[in-house]
Amino acid sequence: MKRSFLIVILAGLLVGLLAGCSTNSGSKAESNTIRIGLAAPISGTQAQYGQAFKNGAELAAAQINDAGGINGKKVEIVIQDDKGDSNEAVNVANKLVSDKSILAVVGHFNSSATLATAPVYNKNKIVQISPSSSAPGVTDAGEYTFRVITTDAFQADYLADWSKELGYGKVALIYEQSDFGLGLLDVYQKSAPDNNINIVAAEAYNPGDKDFSTILTKIKDKQPEAIFIGGFYNEAALIAQQAQKLNLDVDFIGVDSLYSEALFELGGDSVEGLKLIGFFYPGGDNEAATKFADDYQATYNSKPDTYAAYSYVATSVVIEAIKEKGADRESIKTYLESLKDYKGATGVLSFDANGDVETIPSRLTIQDGKFELFK
Repeated sequence: MKRSFLIVILAGLLVGLLAGCSTNSGSKAESNTIRIGLAAPISGTQAQYGQAFKNGAELAAAQINDAGGINGKKVEIVIQDDKGDSNEAVNVANKLVSDKSILAVVGHFNSSATLATAPVYNKNKIVQISPSSSAPGVTDAGEYTFRVITTDAFQADYLADWSKELGYGKVALIYEQSDFGLGLLDVYQKSAPDNNINIVAAEAYNPGDKDFSTILTKIKDKQPEAIFIGGFYNEAALIAQQAQKLNLDVDFIGVDSLYSEALFELGGDSVEGLKLIGFFYPGGDNEAATKFADDYQATYNSKPDTYAAYSYVATSVVIEAIKEKGADRESIKTYLESLKDYKGATGVLSFDANGDVETIPSRLTIQDGKFELFK
C-alpha cells in the first residue's frame, strides 16, 4: 500500500516537472518572438485584398528579421481571417486581444469591420492600425484606433476640388453600398455646390456586382461630363468596359482604392485617361515607394497594389514603435501619437489627435496602359 502510494506521488512529481519544462520552453520561445496581429479577409469575396495585406505585412517583418530583428528577436505576423464580415471580425478581435503576446493589430480592411472591432481593441488597450478603413466614423472610434489611409472625407473633398479644376460641371456618382462608398458619396455631394458641380445621378451597387448596364443606361440619359466611381478597381474596370459598350463617352475619376495593375489589366483601353488620387506611387520622387515596389516584385514576382503598400506601412510603423519604445502595447500607442513626418511607401506621414493620418496625395492618370503623374 505504501509502495503504491509512493509510486503515485513520484508519478505526480514527474508530470509536474515535465509540465514545468514544457511551460518554460514555450515561454522562452515566445519571449524570443515579437508578435503582431494581422486581421484581414483572407477568404471570401475580398480575399484578393486580404492577400495584399498579408504580403505587405510579411514583407515588413521579413525585412526587419533579415536585418537581425529587434534586439535579436524575430517579428512574427499572426494572421486571423475576418472574411470581410463585421461579426467574424469581432470574433477575430477577441482572439487577438486575449493573446497577451500580441502587441498590436494591423487591420481591418473594411471600415465596417474596423468600426465593429474598435470597442474591443480600445477596451483592451491595444493599438489597432488599419491600412484601408477610410470611413469618416473611424475618426471617433477610440484612442487606440489609428489608420494610415486618409479619410473618405478628405479624399472626396480633394477630388471635388480637382473636378472643378478639370472643368467638370456635371458629374454622376456610382458608389459601393458600404460605409466606404457612402462616405465618399456624402462628402462629394456636400462639396459639389462650392465647386459649381451639378450631381446629375447617384447610383449604388453591391460589392461583387458584375452587371452595371442598367445603372449606366440611366446615367447616359443625364449626359454627365464625368463619372466618379466610389468603389474598388475590379468593379471600376467593369464599369468602364460596359460604359464603352454603351457608347457612353465620359471621363472617369476616383480615389486611391482604384490604384492597382488589375484596373488596366481588366479594363484595357476603356480605362485610358481615368484620373485618380493616390498616395502610393513608385517611380516618382518617393524613394521609399520605389524601393518597396522593387522589394515586393522581387519577393512575390508581382507588382504591389495600394493595399499591399498600406499594409506594409502600417506594419512598419508598429515595428518602428517597438524598436524605439519597446515591446509593450501602451508604448506603441505612445509612439504613434507622437509620430511626425515618417517617410513611408505611401508618403510622408503624421498622425493627428484622432489617430488619422496626415499626408498629401499625388494626382494620377492612366496613360498607355500604366499609371502616370497627371500633368
